[in-house]
Amino acid sequence: MSTAKAHIVEAASRLMHLQGFNNTSIDDVLKECGIGKGNFYYYFKSKEELGYAIIDNNLRQFTEHVIDKAFGNQKDALAQVDDFLDIILELYRERNCSGGCPMANMAMEMSDIHEGFRKKLQTVFEGWRIHLGTALRKARAQGQLADHTDPTMLAQFVVAAVEGGILLAKLKRNMGILENCFGEIKKHIRMYAAQDTPISP
Repeated sequence: MSTAKAHIVEAASRLMHLQGFNNTSIDDVLKECGIGKGNFYYYFKSKEELGYAIIDNNLRQFTEHVIDKAFGNQKDALAQVDDFLDIILELYRERNCSGGCPMANMAMEMSDIHEGFRKKLQTVFEGWRIHLGTALRKARAQGQLADHTDPTMLAQFVVAAVEGGILLAKLKRNMGILENCFGEIKKHIRMYAAQDTPISP
């Protein structure tokens, strides 16, 4: 992505994170970027195309800063899941949960009114579930979790609990809610621990 195009995407992403997609006009983006319409339409045919680029950019950043760091190492599977949660928690602690989750915000706003956005965002959250499910499946195979554990369903629960915790912390402006929620997620996962298998808290 060119520097100019990346600048537009980053500026628009900041605005839409706080204002929403529908409440942010192209003129708002132009003002934020300090560019003219000609430059904007050189890179994007429409506001919709810009929205897709924002989703792709957010996904790249999340993959680089969270997914790759959490799962791209030789730690045991449950430690990787813990890292996934801890990294997200630290990211939101840095901004005291201001703005909430950009992907979830857009999903709530657009999924019922725009099928293209719904499908694209569905793919994003499904990707997170797959990474978590893979780690939980490894944990079961390594004897860290009981044989009856369903990694797919447990991973889906984790994704839902993470997003729900972020939303509540944003609403109440209280990071303690998110910290407690993530602690409960870890406890819930360990309820599936195989008997006599030592797993660190």
